[in-house]
Amino acid sequence: MNPAGHDQQVILLQQVCTAAGLDPRGALRLPGRANAVYQLPHANAVARLRQTHNSPEWDRRMSASVQVTHWLAEQGYPAVRPLDAVAQPVTVDGWTATFWRYEAPDGDVTSAHVTDLARLLRRLHTLPTPPIELPATDPLGSLPNDLHQHPEALTRQQRDWLHRRCADISAAYPTAAMPPELDHGLIHGDAHTGNLIAARGGFVFCDWDSVSYGPRAQDLIPSLYGVVRLGSPRTSWLEMCSAYGIDPDLEHHPGMRLLHQAREIRALAAYIRAAAGSVAAKSELDKRMRTLMTGEDAIWHAPQGFR
Repeated sequence: MNPAGHDQQVILLQQVCTAAGLDPRGALRLPGRANAVYQLPHANAVARLRQTHNSPEWDRRMSASVQVTHWLAEQGYPAVRPLDAVAQPVTVDGWTATFWRYEAPDGDVTSAHVTDLARLLRRLHTLPTPPIELPATDPLGSLPNDLHQHPEALTRQQRDWLHRRCADISAAYPTAAMPPELDHGLIHGDAHTGNLIAARGGFVFCDWDSVSYGPRAQDLIPSLYGVVRLGSPRTSWLEMCSAYGIDPDLEHHPGMRLLHQAREIRALAAYIRAAAGSVAAKSELDKRMRTLMTGEDAIWHAPQGFR
């Protein structure tokens, strides 16, 4: 991110904290996140900032993330917990903030394994549907909105190709058959090991912006995507499936293939948002577009904080 972008986010952070009645002094940006995430030491909290462009749909999804995690806490599920005393989300100048209890890290644990993720997903998927109006799963996430808001990130040829791919997936998704052994229900929506916090009491699931009602297969796709596109060893997919309790051959199901295609282009969203201020993000975005448009089975390399 360029310095101007950083300064803008600091100002936004101060504004949303003021609106929420929280003290932003000494705020520390946490690394390894595509969105802006700040620790607020004076509030023992974390603030998540996401550019939503005043979208009512994304405000609804962010509200759902707060409501669902309240409910998960009542179920004893290890998810980050929203601050109870804050009316949220808070939106300022096209950015939406949510506020969460700070989870102190466990210094003896560096990162989660796919088996940790699988066990938490299995536990999540066995919970009943919460008594909350959940948004429907959108396999493309914020990509269509980000593509509209940042057309300068891509060439016209790239934009035209991506618009067509989005249209094709959006048309196929509503009637696509999904693996029956997974069915539909409450899903996290962006389930990868980077969204597990190694807290002192065990791993805690964070980043619930994409929580929704949809095919549970969606929560397994990021692990498969990691093997196909990010160079994770194939054993990680096999271990994931074993710990979850499903057949790894599920990856060949037509519904899984459609969800994986959606994941490949959905993952471009963060790069599109960051392209103007990051040479690394722009370079990787162009590489991914080139390989997608030519059908090349290339391994992608994500800069820190990206997938």
